[in-house]
Amino acid sequence: MRNGWMVVTALLLAVFPAEAQKSRDFTGKSRRDFFGGAEDYRDISKVGLQISFGPNYTVTRNRINEYEGADQMTRPTTTHIDPSGRFGAFIDIGMAHYRLKSSRIVESWKIKRIGGNIFHRYDWGLGFDYIGGKEKTIVDFTDALGNFAYSEEEAKFYNGYLTARITADRFTLLNEKWHLETGLGFNFNYNILSAPKEGYHAASAAPLKFQKDFMAQLHGHIGFNYKIRRGDYLVFGFYLPAIGIYEFNKLKPTIQWYSSNYWPVHLQFKWIHHFTKKSNGCNTGTPEDRKRDEEYMQNR
Repeated sequence: MRNGWMVVTALLLAVFPAEAQKSRDFTGKSRRDFFGGAEDYRDISKVGLQISFGPNYTVTRNRINEYEGADQMTRPTTTHIDPSGRFGAFIDIGMAHYRLKSSRIVESWKIKRIGGNIFHRYDWGLGFDYIGGKEKTIVDFTDALGNFAYSEEEAKFYNGYLTARITADRFTLLNEKWHLETGLGFNFNYNILSAPKEGYHAASAAPLKFQKDFMAQLHGHIGFNYKIRRGDYLVFGFYLPAIGIYEFNKLKPTIQWYSSNYWPVHLQFKWIHHFTKKSNGCNTGTPEDRKRDEEYMQNR
């Protein structure tokens, strides 16, 4: 839970940077494209295709939890639970929407660092997320002769989730090619490839808890946006669940499995490609270019 609040706090502090106003024309209103030094006369749409993908890893608490109990002969036992993470992967495909319309309410706040937009882009996607983890259980007990003994077992799991995600981001201009992105969003996951929901050590005194198939979370996003050319961008960053909405679980942004909690951290690679608007004629370029072209055609 502490990790989730730290993520939210850090992103809220970063979402109103002083330089953000410089990046409000993120998709580029200028006609000059510095890619290859050529002029770019395309009329770029505010809407684009987005594809996000990358690995994930389940972070666990760096400690061993202990539980006191008794075996079938009522002899005292101590159960040690040691969880650890596993790598998985995810992908989602959807749309990105830029240059959001300014809000009169936000503008009335008259905060220079915000202007009329709290966020400069939102994007959404539908996809699949493969998340796993593993847990080791060691049970200490006294045998029939009064000698100390222990029993050790380990289990692993992977769950496959259908996902729906929406994230809103604000930009900070770093230089001509790079922006810093900070944002918040929601993700909704449904488990369609579930690992068995059962224990693996008969003598364990630790409580078992398996996450329900449906899961909703508030997540944070931080990344670096690289401009390939006007209308095409690559984003390298992290997508981090911050607060668990459902299943409630004291608002922990984790997946409960066996006797442990797993926090799925996603390393995100995102490609955004803006669509080009269709032209009504053959004339493109600046208004001056079109005017000269019209005069030339009339004098032919």
